[in-house]
Amino acid sequence: MEYVIAGAGAAGITAAITVREIDREGKIMVISREKVPYSPVFLADYLEGEIGESNLYIRNPEFYRQMKIELVQAEMEDFDGSEVFLTDGREIEFDKFLIATGSKPLIPPISGVEKENVFTFQSLNDAKKVLAAAKKSKKAAVIGAGPIGLEVAYSLRALGLDVIVFELLDRILPGLVEAKISEIVEREFSRHGIEFKTGASVEEFVGNSKVEGVVAGETYPADLVILSTGVKPNIEAFAKRVEVNRGILVNKKMETSLENVYAAGDVAEAENAFGEVCVTPTWINAVTQGRVAGMNMAGRDARHEGSIRVNVVKKSSVPVISLGLAGESFEGIVYHRNGLYRKAFFDGEHLVGFQSAGSWSDVSLAGIFQFLIRKKIPVKNKENFVKRPLSFRNFWNPYFNK
Repeated sequence: MEYVIAGAGAAGITAAITVREIDREGKIMVISREKVPYSPVFLADYLEGEIGESNLYIRNPEFYRQMKIELVQAEMEDFDGSEVFLTDGREIEFDKFLIATGSKPLIPPISGVEKENVFTFQSLNDAKKVLAAAKKSKKAAVIGAGPIGLEVAYSLRALGLDVIVFELLDRILPGLVEAKISEIVEREFSRHGIEFKTGASVEEFVGNSKVEGVVAGETYPADLVILSTGVKPNIEAFAKRVEVNRGILVNKKMETSLENVYAAGDVAEAENAFGEVCVTPTWINAVTQGRVAGMNMAGRDARHEGSIRVNVVKKSSVPVISLGLAGESFEGIVYHRNGLYRKAFFDGEHLVGFQSAGSWSDVSLAGIFQFLIRKKIPVKNKENFVKRPLSFRNFWNPYFNK
């Protein structure tokens, strides 16, 4: 059996390892632009100098040789029902093919976006370029106040740059956390010297060949700009072969509309844990979908239970986690004390969402919260759960939740 996987991120590498665990003899080839598969989750830590490049690697390069997983540094151009075509002219046959090409940055249509020292921040190559430019820059502007934008802003500030963050909407982390958490996080980041401009529409990047400023109502000096304005599934090479919407449409087995072709991770559009068909561009989702895809490619019968959105901001002394659903249509219960803010969202007795600022233990409980949501385990004493989510009896034994 010949397995070909396009993409060496969380979904692709997880699928390759899963296939090898089941099929000890099959040929596994992973195609990627990157020489060594790595995790982008800690790129801001790499930028700040807290970790080295090798610390980003998903596995040590020797691991792939031991597992007989062939890594091919190349780019895909097209494929059909039995072959993958690379841009260098090579044609690779497959029995099972997984598309795990992830997402790519959304580039906003801002005048001057093509200028020197305007970067995206999604890949290791991006991080290296930003780091090199940061050593020669004094004032950085980050466009977008989502989790990645905030972490990059924090790291650039730690490197000694003046940093200003522009957000089109009226608060930071829009659509991800409650307004109170946005306020807490903005206050903490401001304490470290990071300036915020919310409700600010960036109109232009000015300068000659190199950026010198950001126009958003008035002109703010900046010799380094980071675009953190969202991502979109990387589907262009596949759209004419498989059914797509925003991403590549898959069923619970991660199968696409074309036989023997699968998709997983940021590129896939699948049913989430709440019955909605959507793209969920998170590391955790890519890992779980990659495992399901790998099992089915190798002949097992596995079903994905549905993704749950999880977003984390690791930087500063106020870590943030936001997962699942939120909004006024659910019962929201708040616990706020001594710099810690939590809000849990319930549909009856069932947890559907959780947000927190100021607790590393809450971040570490992301897997537990997802388990509660997926399995619809009733939480009888909701106030006690929000106050002490680490308490064993709150969720593992509903008989004690009285």
